[in-house]
Amino acid sequence: MGSPQHEVMIRVCIFVLVVQIPLFGEGPNLDHEFERRLKREVSMMQRELVEERICLSHEVIVGFRGEIGYRHSEESTVEGDRPIAKETLFPIWSMSKPVTSVAAMLLYEQGAFALDDSVRGVLPKLSRFRVQREGGATEPLRREITYRDLLCHTAGIDGYDGSFDQQGTWKQIMELNDLDEVMTLLVSQPLKHQPGEGYTYGMNTAVLGRAVEVLSGMPFADFLRKKIFSPLGMTQTRFSLTKEDRAHFQPLFVKEGNQYRPGTVAEDELYYRPGSALSLGGEGLVSSMTDYAKFCQMLVDQGRPILKKKTLSLMLDDHLKKNPHYGGKARGLHHGLGFWVLEDSAKEGSNSPNGIFGWSGYHTTHFWVDPQHKLYGIFMTRRYPSTDVPQRRLRDAVYRALKP
Repeated sequence: MGSPQHEVMIRVCIFVLVVQIPLFGEGPNLDHEFERRLKREVSMMQRELVEERICLSHEVIVGFRGEIGYRHSEESTVEGDRPIAKETLFPIWSMSKPVTSVAAMLLYEQGAFALDDSVRGVLPKLSRFRVQREGGATEPLRREITYRDLLCHTAGIDGYDGSFDQQGTWKQIMELNDLDEVMTLLVSQPLKHQPGEGYTYGMNTAVLGRAVEVLSGMPFADFLRKKIFSPLGMTQTRFSLTKEDRAHFQPLFVKEGNQYRPGTVAEDELYYRPGSALSLGGEGLVSSMTDYAKFCQMLVDQGRPILKKKTLSLMLDDHLKKNPHYGGKARGLHHGLGFWVLEDSAKEGSNSPNGIFGWSGYHTTHFWVDPQHKLYGIFMTRRYPSTDVPQRRLRDAVYRALKP
């Protein structure tokens, strides 16, 4: 028998051992069990997506507590479709927006601007904007466009009218050479509404990228490479495609009825020309699953190593509480600075916890980050028109697997 002091120490040690028994998913055996369930649920979901012709070849990554918990590409047998490899590149379209938003907030951390500062200070062309009224008339701005407006799509900027085969702003933007030319084109057209008085999902983030160029004194693509891609080891994410890159560029398929046909070169829309300065921060990046997983892991890690925790927290706040025009509220979402954030899972209708955040892309790419479970999920394919079925089914499968 030891002394009373030794007996107390033994009891304390026993208590410590008890309270440190890991909760679900933290121990080696439970981790293995989770991975087994994850593989079962997600692989079945992937097969069903192809069998039901929701999409063709696609890839899923689920990151969990700093590791890749699941990664699998599902192939289709449709002629011309291409198996997905680790070097496969995807146009991520609007999944560029969170990257650009993070870039802007890096400058915010340095004191380059406040959210409610006028952007006109660095982009004087914004003063040329007028606002459309009924009947084709226009009126002057009642207040300046702010950085918060650009981050939340409340500036009134459109730019998505038209397409590769239709006359309109977007078709004109495809032919431009740099972001300054984009600014000149955009300000020649009226805003859809007064800044802060509506919600128009448009080329706000491309304008934000131009502001980053001016504030940082370097081309936007260089800023992303220096401040985000290099620190995170994202070597395959950029605004252009070389001839070699084209060999790894996943082909587009267009769904017409219940059939798929190969997309045309014109339907790729953006040219991704090497050397071009048309670095569209809201639309223009190409990336790989491996690279975008590194970006998501940074978000899981509360911004480390590039962004402060409090800055990411600010980005996830509800910045459109008083804006009745944002339709996400009806779906249980609120709008942060570059992300949607789930605030009412019952209203959203998926098997997902409140607090997850993410974004999607034009050719059916999706990601979300779950701070509570230290988890992220990415889905990439190339299907037009876009559908949100894969992301909803993927989230449902992952959260079924999380339940013991």
